[in-house]
Amino acid sequence: MQILSFVKILFSPIVFGFAFIGPLSAEIITALEIALPIGTPLYWGLLIGGLLGLMAQVRGSWVWVKPS
Repeated sequence: MQILSFVKILFSPIVFGFAFIGPLSAEIITALEIALPIGTPLYWGLLIGGLLGLMAQVRGSWVWVKPS
C-alpha cells in the first residue's frame, strides 16, 4: 500500500506543476527575454507551475479540461 500512495503523490498535479510546467515556464520566460521585476526565471516558473498544479489539485482537473 505504501507504493500505491507514493505513486499517487508522484503523479499528482502539484508535482507535475513543479517538475514539468515550472521549468518549462522558466525556459519560455528566458527564451522570450521577459524582464522580471524581481527573482530569476526559475523562481517565476516554479511559482506559475506550482499555482497551476495547486489549482488543478483543488479543482480536480486542469484549467483547459472541463470537470464532468
